[in-house]
Amino acid sequence: MSLNQAFSMMFSSGEKRGADSVSYFNDFTSFFLSDSKAKTSSLNYKASLKLSAVFNAVEQISNDIAKIPFFVYKVVENGSERFKAHPVDWLLSTEPNPFMTSFIWKKVTAISLLLRGNSLSKIETNHKGDIIELTFIDWDDVLDIKKVAGEILYFVRGYDKPLLSSEVLHFKNFTHNGFVGVGVITYAAQQMNLAIEVQQFSITNFENKGVRTGVIETDKTLNADPNKPGEATPKQKIKTAWSSAMAQKSPDRIVVLDDGLKFKAINITPQEAQIIEMSRFTVEDIARWFNIAPHKIKSLQQSTNNNIEQQSLDHVSDTMQPYVTNIEQELSKKLFSNADRKSYFVKGNMNVLLRADMKTRSEAICRYIMTGVYTRNQGRLLEDQNAGPAMLDEYLTPVNTFTESQIEDNLKEKKNE
Repeated sequence: MSLNQAFSMMFSSGEKRGADSVSYFNDFTSFFLSDSKAKTSSLNYKASLKLSAVFNAVEQISNDIAKIPFFVYKVVENGSERFKAHPVDWLLSTEPNPFMTSFIWKKVTAISLLLRGNSLSKIETNHKGDIIELTFIDWDDVLDIKKVAGEILYFVRGYDKPLLSSEVLHFKNFTHNGFVGVGVITYAAQQMNLAIEVQQFSITNFENKGVRTGVIETDKTLNADPNKPGEATPKQKIKTAWSSAMAQKSPDRIVVLDDGLKFKAINITPQEAQIIEMSRFTVEDIARWFNIAPHKIKSLQQSTNNNIEQQSLDHVSDTMQPYVTNIEQELSKKLFSNADRKSYFVKGNMNVLLRADMKTRSEAICRYIMTGVYTRNQGRLLEDQNAGPAMLDEYLTPVNTFTESQIEDNLKEKKNE
């Protein structure tokens, strides 16, 4: 079946899903069929941001991804070098589309990837086929993803025809089928729902000044007056008066109980309190879900001056590197033709994540210069400084180290003396 026939089938009123039309959009729902998870797995991803640790984890990782510069590199004889002349380099480093800077496009892409497990952008081209724009698509607008006639099609609200996989950048997080990602919130929903409920319980308890649900006790019998039918009973009057008084927002609210009436709060048992405390969604729990070091979301209980640097390095290698590699490969695959992929690729410069550690960074650059890995001008460029005189383009060699050819030349000179 041709792709045009597949399009016709998709838009025909009698569409039937068969071997030629397989939907991957909700392929992971079978993992959440138990009753306990079915009630909580639909947690709105926006609601999860009410938890400060979730918000900070998403903010931290998305900011780190957004500040990493992604450039186009060209394969040369001795390795690779940045190729600024390529139009893709401009899109990635400066302006992906007229409405977003590079930082904002990468940030919204990362936020969608973290919360929804997927992020989609349309690759816009001109009549020549040149890429001119990367348009971010809200994942809520994605209606379905299907495999038809050997092609992956994206059905997106606002587009008359489905988009081909080659027409979109689809970044996926955790995935079961390789076609659609699953967001962290989907798996963490049960615990996050409990965390939000505990948080709401604390807010309600605070607003009520610690006065909880309870009963009003008395030794007397409160019966209705048989001579006044239709009038509220004494119990109803007491309940109404109590509710009215406790509903007042004034910090000076006062309730007066007379005639032997006593208020007795219905408190949770110590066992219930322990369960709530044990079930509290801690910062460490959220850090595990997002695979981020606790100190990155402002939890310093287990951090010291001795290990904070190592934790920062672990953040780069364990948390950020997988995201960056994922983005690099999708960009390199979709933004270049098959022929261009042999010569061009996209690479993110993760050195920017280590700039805050000035001492370690300066020592590393100095070591590279002194051992001949960088020239002094290359070291200046790494620090965003203009190149110096031509003499700084020469590679330095330690005087106490020699290559095999240098040793042979020295031996020859000694023989000729």
